[in-house]
Amino acid sequence: MMAILLITGGLRAADQSKTLFSDVQKIVFLKKGEPKKNQIIISDPVKIKKLMDALQLERNDLLVCDMAWQVTFIEKAATVETWVCKHCVEIHHKSLSVVERYQTPPEFDKLVEHIEEWR
Repeated sequence: MMAILLITGGLRAADQSKTLFSDVQKIVFLKKGEPKKNQIIISDPVKIKKLMDALQLERNDLLVCDMAWQVTFIEKAATVETWVCKHCVEIHHKSLSVVERYQTPPEFDKLVEHIEEWR
């Protein structure tokens, strides 16, 4: 499962990812229950672009995330904390105490399934 922090307004689903993650420089994956030493850190711009292009979010507050992966998107000026699973991307807004849920795009899920190979 992966956690992702997103702030949305009246944006279309495809625009939300671009607005929320405009300057991602690093993505950190940590499988639920694993120690921090097992983090998978993605800093290659090509791999980041591939992940971000696949992250087209569509809001769905009826989903329940099983939190398989904690995913942190590190930008120049901010950090976005999320949880991700096969069905849901859950974004935790620390400053707003708000949780938003989005359907996990199939293309993004396929990449996450093999993220351990990207070490």
